[in-house]
Amino acid sequence: MATNKGEELQTLSGMYEEYFLDYASYVILERAVPAIEDGLKPVQRRILHAMKEMDDGRFHKVANIIGQTMQYHPHGDAAI
Repeated sequence: MATNKGEELQTLSGMYEEYFLDYASYVILERAVPAIEDGLKPVQRRILHAMKEMDDGRFHKVANIIGQTMQYHPHGDAAI
């Protein structure tokens, strides 16, 4: 395959190595490690937001809270 001047041909295995490291770093820093601002992970922040939205002075079952939290998941409920 011909490449343009100054453009380097990258193999598929090389792309996987590079992209996997980028994705793994993202997962560790953005999902697994709590944010420094509030000490919460994104999923914990979504649960608290859903609980605040549902707050009407009554008790709610955990299943209902999780059901409400699913609407805030970035990939929809199919990913859960």
